[in-house]
Amino acid sequence: MKREVTFLSSKEQQAKEKRILSGIREILEFRSYKIKKTDENDDYLDIHGDRVEEDGEKTNVIARFPKNPQIGVKTIRTLGKLQEEEDIDYAMLIAEASLTHYAKKESVKLGIEIISSSNPLFNIFEHEVVPQHLKLKGGDIRNFLNRYQIEKHQIPKILETDPAVKAIQAKPGDIIKIVRNPIMGEQGSYYRVVIKSSSRLRLTDVTPVRKAKAKPKAKPKAKPAKKTEEKPKDTPKKETPAKKMPAKKTTPAKKVSAKKTTPAKKTPAKKTTTKKGAAKPKKTTKKK
Repeated sequence: MKREVTFLSSKEQQAKEKRILSGIREILEFRSYKIKKTDENDDYLDIHGDRVEEDGEKTNVIARFPKNPQIGVKTIRTLGKLQEEEDIDYAMLIAEASLTHYAKKESVKLGIEIISSSNPLFNIFEHEVVPQHLKLKGGDIRNFLNRYQIEKHQIPKILETDPAVKAIQAKPGDIIKIVRNPIMGEQGSYYRVVIKSSSRLRLTDVTPVRKAKAKPKAKPKAKPAKKTEEKPKDTPKKETPAKKMPAKKTTPAKKVSAKKTTPAKKTPAKKTTTKKGAAKPKKTTKKK
C-alpha cells in the first residue's frame, strides 16, 4: 500500500523544500564540493557533488532529504545500499524529526552523517559572531605538538556534535584551530581536540591504548593464620616481709586435781566346801 506524498501539496511545503535545498547546497559548497546534479522522486530528494583532494584524487558525496519525516532503519539502509552500489565516498541524510535509537545506531555503523533539525542548514561561519574553525593537517599537527611539547590528550576537548565541528566535517582525534574574532575584541587563536559525544571527556578516546600483556595467574596465597594475642606472663610479685605478729600470752594450764578413787567393793568370797583333811583358808584381815 503506497502512502500519499504531500511534499509539494502546498506553498508552505514548497518554501520549506527550497529552504532545505539552499541550506544543503551552502553546506556542500563550504566543504569545497561542487554541485553536479539533483535527483527527485516520490520518496527522496538527492543532491550529488564532488571535490578534488590535495593528492589529486576525486571524492564524491550524496546528500539525501527524505520526504517522509519519520526516518527509521529502512531509510538508513536504503541510503547505505545506494552508497555501496554507486561507489559514493560520503553520504549525508537530512532529517526533520528525531531518529529512533536503532536508526542512529545503523547510521553510525554505515558511516552516514545525520543533519537533524538541531543543526543549522546554512553556513554558520558567515555570521560575524562565530569564529573560524580550521582543521589541522598531518604536518601542522606535528609542528603544533612539537612547538608546545605536549600530546593530544593534553589539549582541551570539543565534542563531535558541536555545529562548527560538524560543519568542517571533523572527526574524533582531529585538532581544530579556532581563530578569535577581532570584532568581538578577541585576538589570537586557540586549539581543541575532537572527541566522541559519548566519551564523557575520557582521555582514552584521543590517545592510543596499548594492550597490556596478560600476566600469568598467580597462585592464591594461603591466608595467614590469625595471630593470637599472647597474654603477658605474670611477673613475680615482690615478696613483702611478713609483719611480725606479737606473741600471744599463754595462760598457765590449770592443774587438774586428781580424782579420789573409791576403793572397789570387795565381793565376799564364796564359801568353799573343803574336803576332809584339806587345809582351811586363811582369814584375811582388813587393813586399817
